[in-house]
Order: sequence, then structure tokens, then C-alpha cells
Amino acid sequence: MENTAKHILMIDDDPIIRRLFGSLLGKAGFEVMYAKNGEEGREMARRLHPDLILLDINLTGEDGYKTADRIKNEPNSTAKDIPVVFFTNMDLPIEMLKLMKEIGVSDYIHKGIDNEEFIERVKKILDITPESKSKTPGTL
Repeated sequence: MENTAKHILMIDDDPIIRRLFGSLLGKAGFEVMYAKNGEEGREMARRLHPDLILLDINLTGEDGYKTADRIKNEPNSTAKDIPVVFFTNMDLPIEMLKLMKEIGVSDYIHKGIDNEEFIERVKKILDITPESKSKTPGTL
């Protein structure tokens, strides 16, 4: 049976957040990769081409907006088609939501989200439906 797990790149400078949410994603069957800053995250996105990027806005150094803009809009970017989702503790005002869409960020998830809802949101973003899951032998 071939490995069809979706790969998620989590770019966050907080090791506790990486461990906590990475563990949740791993238990849900995702392969998780980690980057601790925007530069490292951009390089990993180009090299490894994950299925989804979860990106913190408040990063040390280059913030999430600049990182997302560079991933989505740099000339010849090999990662521009990867969905980027902001993963943040912030409640985003309308102006930030507009900027997010202009950059090309797909959505945002608040870090205070319920664990089950977090996994469901990630599955929805990746278009993983219960029907597609039930077609895979060996899954519950």
C-alpha cells in the first residue's frame, strides 16, 4: 500500500506550538515538517513542496505576511501553488483579512481552536472528505 499521507509544513517560532499541533496532525495521519522562521520555511517549501503550509504571523525576524508574500509572489517561485493558511493567536481585523487575500493566503486558523475542529479545518482546506477517507482500506 502506497503512502498517501498529506504533508504539512508548520512555520512557527514557538517550539511548544510546533510540538502540540504537530502531534495532533501526526495522530490524524498527516506528515508534519517544521520550520522555526520564515526564511527556513520558504526554503523548505521550495525544496519539499508540502500539500499545505500553516504559517504563524508573529514570527521572529520576517513576519508571516512577508513570508507568505514571498512564497506566493516571488518570480519563479516553485511553491506559489501551495495553500498557505495563517495559524495565529490574533483575531484578524477586516484590513488584515483583505491583505491576507491580496497576498494569496487561503484562510486563517486561530490557535485557540478546539483540537477536533482544528483537524477538521485542515482536512477541509486539503479537501479531505469523509467519503474519500472511507475509500482508503485500513482507516477508521
